[in-house]
Amino acid sequence: MHWLGDMQADYFYPNGIAGDKFFKHLKEKDSFLASKCTKCNKTLFPARLYCEDCFIQIPDDNWIEVPASGTIRLYTIAKLDAHGNKLKDPKIIALIDIDKTNGSLLGIINSNEYEKDFTGMQVRAILRPKGSREGTLKDIIYWE
Repeated sequence: MHWLGDMQADYFYPNGIAGDKFFKHLKEKDSFLASKCTKCNKTLFPARLYCEDCFIQIPDDNWIEVPASGTIRLYTIAKLDAHGNKLKDPKIIALIDIDKTNGSLLGIINSNEYEKDFTGMQVRAILRPKGSREGTLKDIIYWE
């Protein structure tokens, strides 16, 4: 069966305990939070309550501050927006391996050098001023 029309869909995604702690830290500091597994010694980013490999709980005293910087593992250049419309200026979107962790994060690279190879480049997060942060990923303006 098929029908035409619009359907409202509202979503709410809670941060959870680990996410809440991570975003409160980001709101107040110029660094990220990660958690270190006591069994396998991996530094998990974003921070987690349990190690995804060992399935053990990570105690509060194993949460560590890590720099808001990393290395670009891979990237792409977006020329269209989410609706298929051409962007005025292309955006460089990268997967960034966060320093001193086993995790990564997607981010927008602040550059108009579209012919450049960004793979392996060291970058740092440029954050909103502390007074205007919301405690969300939107607090990362871009990476450079």
